[in-house]
Amino acid sequence: MGCHAPCGGFRGGPFNDPAAVWSKGRRSEVKTVDLSELDLRYFVDAETYNCPFCNRRNVVYVLLRGLSFDWSETKQCHVYFVRCSSCNKTSMHLSYDELSNESRYDFKFKKDVDLDANIFYSVPTSFFVMDARIPEAIRELVTEAEGSLKMNFLTGASACMRKAIYELLVVERISGTDYETRIKALKEKYPSIDAELFDVLGHIQNMTSDKVHEQSWDKWDSRNLRLIIDTLKAVLRDIYVEPDERKQRTQRIARLREEISKTGRTKSPRTGTSG
Repeated sequence: MGCHAPCGGFRGGPFNDPAAVWSKGRRSEVKTVDLSELDLRYFVDAETYNCPFCNRRNVVYVLLRGLSFDWSETKQCHVYFVRCSSCNKTSMHLSYDELSNESRYDFKFKKDVDLDANIFYSVPTSFFVMDARIPEAIRELVTEAEGSLKMNFLTGASACMRKAIYELLVVERISGTDYETRIKALKEKYPSIDAELFDVLGHIQNMTSDKVHEQSWDKWDSRNLRLIIDTLKAVLRDIYVEPDERKQRTQRIARLREEISKTGRTKSPRTGTSG
């Protein structure tokens, strides 16, 4: 039997398109909600989050316990420990606000609260742990920079990012007479990586200079630091993670081809008899 509705005209056919509804042979478009931004959050809601350890998205977590201490004479800080139900690893989160309910038997975060907006510091600082294939010294500096930025310590974040860039240049054995020359050399070493990423990193040279600290803070605000941190992380992934993942995929495909080849030599595909 033929299809009662045309399957061409858009990718995947009508039955694979959540934004298409068919009625009496005609398609009407229905607006759908894009929830992809939730993948960029630490906490999705009061019960699920994006685990910083196993990198699973929208996984259930358990709020283990909370405690509080005096941050200053007039301000209290609340500490929350969260355990992933998948990998069983625990992260720590700080907030100036009381985010949990008061139940002893069902201890959870309050509903309808933007947890990411109310938590000012987390360990791990990001919703994912940097890949272990990235050199440890660089990972530690970037993590410290993210923590400093979260606490609004712009001087510390700037210093860590500059050190991270120089550490990358040392690890990659990039030499040159000045910073700009070395960044260009790094860009030439990895032509397959988006050149714009290296252009952004070129601005890191002035981030912790005396002029920046004493006269030009408006030029390097938290948004600029966030840009440089994310850019460096993208470069690090392209240098140290993506090539290894491609290699593993190629090896996996090679093994599958070899298995199929062995099967073909021992069994005829047409008759099912040994060759």
